[in-house]
Amino acid sequence: MKIIFTYFILPSFLALWLQGCSKEEPARSRKELISYALAGSVRPDSIKANIKWLEAMGTRFALADNRRQVASAIKERFIRMGYNDTRLDSFMINVTYRQVSYSQWQYNVIATLEGLVQDDTASIIGAHYDNILSSSSGDPFTVAYGANDNASGVAAVLEVARVMKKNSYLPKSRILFITYAAEELGLKGSYVHSAYAAQQYMKLRCMLNNDMVAYCPFADRQYWFVNIIDYENSRELRLSAQELAEKYTCLRFINDNKYRKQSDSYPYSLKGYQALFFIGQAPDPNYHTLKDVSAVCNFDFCAEVVKLNCAILVEKNE
Repeated sequence: MKIIFTYFILPSFLALWLQGCSKEEPARSRKELISYALAGSVRPDSIKANIKWLEAMGTRFALADNRRQVASAIKERFIRMGYNDTRLDSFMINVTYRQVSYSQWQYNVIATLEGLVQDDTASIIGAHYDNILSSSSGDPFTVAYGANDNASGVAAVLEVARVMKKNSYLPKSRILFITYAAEELGLKGSYVHSAYAAQQYMKLRCMLNNDMVAYCPFADRQYWFVNIIDYENSRELRLSAQELAEKYTCLRFINDNKYRKQSDSYPYSLKGYQALFFIGQAPDPNYHTLKDVSAVCNFDFCAEVVKLNCAILVEKNE
């Protein structure tokens, strides 16, 4: 049976469509045009600036006295980019750290990019902003730079937010940019928000978690591997992410799920949401030490991870 399809292209999209046309390649879809535009706007120097800004705070340890100040500074960063719907989501934790008990308020930061459809559907891109030191590495109440872990993840989230705003991207459903508190003390911020999402019957197209995405000691890009961690219900999302990585980035990828329970994607998976966790494949020798500084970060590698996040969010919202 031969079926004839007729396509109608709206005039407002025609110029964009033709940008992808040439004798060498077929016309690109709207989805591809958007993903390439976002990828082309990603800047390693912007990522570097945000990592160094977070590093310069001295410490972002969840129990330190400056914890609300850190959250408020991140909130203001989103607002300055044009995300006026940005708020602090406060919650109480009770933890014991180095044999001392603490009861304290913590603060997730949530910025919203509204979508075409106003409903209970959303996508989440997130990263934890707190850091910590191993017991032998110093006092995190005083100094804990946490450049790769996890200023890099926060910088990735901020960069996705920046390029989407710059390109006036309007997703099908809203996108939540969330930076989580107290991940290092037991994924506290993501447990709180994932529980809230489930209680509100929120439908999530995806949850993308970025943790330690700027350590890659190789100059040769053939060794630039990102580990895409998935869960029982997100295998198809991971396979799609791998295809998008090949298309829009220079990244290679592996799927090693050893650490799937150790970052903020895990609580969402427990609530039945499809989540992925991006982490650099190369082991970071500076993990939870004072040597985790921006000087050893690979901002170009982090930029490729940002491009992948953008492509997945577009894929799920077009």
